[in-house]
Amino acid sequence: MNPEHAALRDSVAAFFRTGADWDRLTGELGLTALAVPEEHGGFGATLVEVGIVLEEAGAALLTSPLLATTVATLALDPAEPAAAELLPALAAGDLVGALALDGTCTARPDGDGYLLDGSFAHILDADTAGVVIVSDGTALFAVTDPDIRPQPTLDQTRTQGTLVLWQAPARLVARHAGRAQDLLHAALAAESVGVARASLRVTAEHLRTRTQFGVPLATFQALRHRVADLHVAVEQAQSSVWYALRAAGTPEFATAAPLAKLLATEAAWTVTRASIQLLGGIGFTWEHDAHRYLKRATANRLLAGDPTTLRRLLLTRAAL
Repeated sequence: MNPEHAALRDSVAAFFRTGADWDRLTGELGLTALAVPEEHGGFGATLVEVGIVLEEAGAALLTSPLLATTVATLALDPAEPAAAELLPALAAGDLVGALALDGTCTARPDGDGYLLDGSFAHILDADTAGVVIVSDGTALFAVTDPDIRPQPTLDQTRTQGTLVLWQAPARLVARHAGRAQDLLHAALAAESVGVARASLRVTAEHLRTRTQFGVPLATFQALRHRVADLHVAVEQAQSSVWYALRAAGTPEFATAAPLAKLLATEAAWTVTRASIQLLGGIGFTWEHDAHRYLKRATANRLLAGDPTTLRRLLLTRAAL
């Protein structure tokens, strides 16, 4: 991480601690414009900078639709006229985006556009999206008047929805859909590292300050060993995520992204479950954030492919 990356991390982390709403997030810091090309109203940053922001968003359990809008924006091909039209509004935060990959869809030409039929489940922040980027398995299409049905989810910090398509008008925004899944994997991986890191930090601080038998809990060797193992898991996950972010734009990204998602979400799930135990009685209360971190980690672990699905995907892509 270079000094610019460190400065970005510090400023974003401080900003999220203030409980930033969508208008401040898009207006003051312009986070939705981060990876948008400059000619379309953005800053032209790389996926590395996006990953830093999403990691801090995970640490803060951000409820705004930043991840969904960012991934939907990154999936667009600026060379397509319809995509170029959407990018300025997405960069400015005037339009919230979502990405629909978990489902089936058929597309047929209709004049200058397409008509889509199908359905998609588990779409992040679909209820606030003004445009949903839909995959038919080959290409990506933009649906600007989506029919969204609320979908109950374990994670109360972020909504999910189901998209129903019945002869829905759409426009082509990318001719190749495969990269969208890799982008979603990388984004969820970066966010999950933030979740794991924040949960572990809260847990370690509790063990340093809570006393038993007149000494801090952190002096007990059994607890120190558990925390050390959790720290190693987070470090391994973070290394994998950074490697994947730097591999964006190369053929290696297709393998590095799902691998990062697998390791990061497993680490977050492991850390947040252990945190509830290590925090003792307070960890089981609704007042403490421990259960919120566990729910976000659990949801991220299952979104865009559970661990078994990701391992099968990696075996295929690595030709093993």
